[in-house]
Amino acid sequence: MYHVVLVEDNVVDAEILRRHLERYAKETGFAYKLTWFRSATEFLDSAPPCDLIFLDIQMPGLDGMEAASLLRTYDSETPLIFLTALASYAIKGYEVDALDFAVKPLGYHDFVMRMRRAERIMRRNSGSTIHITTREALHVIHVADLAYVDITNHDLSFHVGGREPIVCRMTLREAESLLDPQVFTRISNSCIVNMGHVRRVLRDGFEMTSGETLYFSRSRKKQALEDIAGYLGSGA
Repeated sequence: MYHVVLVEDNVVDAEILRRHLERYAKETGFAYKLTWFRSATEFLDSAPPCDLIFLDIQMPGLDGMEAASLLRTYDSETPLIFLTALASYAIKGYEVDALDFAVKPLGYHDFVMRMRRAERIMRRNSGSTIHITTREALHVIHVADLAYVDITNHDLSFHVGGREPIVCRMTLREAESLLDPQVFTRISNSCIVNMGHVRRVLRDGFEMTSGETLYFSRSRKKQALEDIAGYLGSGA
């Protein structure tokens, strides 16, 4: 089931989109839940993990374009469709990687064209991102970029590319439940590794593409070696 978010201060426009979604779901089998926010500030304060965002541009206070710029500082993946009465906003919207624009009032035919495009993106993204909440913000992590996860003194660190680790309060077991076991293997009681980021298999651990060496624990070594052999043998 996909989570669709609507950020719209106009009740009439919100109801039109809600009915379009309802009709589209009946016609296509699209499974979704809808969350409606009446202001951009309310949406950003909540920062819910979601699969698609419909965002009105012209709202009192923080407008949709400003909200999109803030959203993209921590979420570059979730498809975003702007709702606007002025098509002239379209050019500016590409600065925040908007998927599309819908000019209000939104007719059902136009809605369907945008939803079909959005569905393709959502299917592609499905399972490819995870959402991690820290004290500062919600972080959307592209799983393919996640090299490994480790834990120190109850602080879990997600190591993504060459960036600073994303640190949160979470157990390693909870992190493990978010990750595909065909791609990730636990090599010790404190570390889970993305096998796609392993450069070499050493006697005592994995050498990562970053140059780091992550070491097996005695109890996890056999399973980790079996997992990496299966991963490499599958051609993943």
